[in-house]
Amino acid sequence: MSSPALDDLEIWLVNDDPAQLLVQKRLLGRFAATVWDFQSPTELVAQARKYGSCPNLVSDFHMPGMNGLELSQLWCQMHPDARVLLISASELTRAEKEEATYLPSNRVKLMTAYRIPEVLNAAKEWFGGTDREASKEVSLEKAPAPPQNLSFFDSDVLDKLKILGGSAFVKKALIRFSDRIPTRLANFYEFIEEKSHRKIHQEAHSLKGSCGIVGATQMLECAHELEEAAKDEKALEEIEEQVERLESLWQETARELKEVLQSCE
Repeated sequence: MSSPALDDLEIWLVNDDPAQLLVQKRLLGRFAATVWDFQSPTELVAQARKYGSCPNLVSDFHMPGMNGLELSQLWCQMHPDARVLLISASELTRAEKEEATYLPSNRVKLMTAYRIPEVLNAAKEWFGGTDREASKEVSLEKAPAPPQNLSFFDSDVLDKLKILGGSAFVKKALIRFSDRIPTRLANFYEFIEEKSHRKIHQEAHSLKGSCGIVGATQMLECAHELEEAAKDEKALEEIEEQVERLESLWQETARELKEVLQSCE
């Protein structure tokens, strides 16, 4: 498939997590002329059907309502020349892998357990285009360095985010990440009450991806353990204890977050 001219390259992006959406939009904007972003696959499809859309789509895998597999299948039906990059922050379950095999490999590219630079490289290769903003990168020498000896954040990840968009961009991503945490914690307790391992797994997976984007390493590890416990349908009492540990860990992480945000001033 031939790639569109760089100035005409348009990509639609959907991710229900605001921090991941922000970073992914910035990444894609490095080589795409236009990036339309949505936090809901339902909203994206409604807009596409009402106003029309392009064949290029970047979608998160695990989302409430319509997941990335269903959206990819629908997008291929809507666009004979569809080009979909389907991404998941962690490895898929066996059932998900089997279902993904039915997607047309010449129209849908699947990425799992990715890192930020890998998304950029895969998207450039899949959709075509070159880095439009290489000359605009913020050098590490010019950008303020994050605090040393961080316990709850990965300074290398923060440095990469600063290269991508500068200190103001890092601050915005961190604030979006932190603003969502209270709602996530409330969701976990609500899903425990509902006895829904599936919803707990989805929320933990989404949190894990968000932690990875901003380099919240200890919370990422805790979210991964919670994700695995939900996938294995461990006892809800055990899962609730893990959520309580996550909540306590967030309080410690939030204190260090204040230092990181101050370094972005």
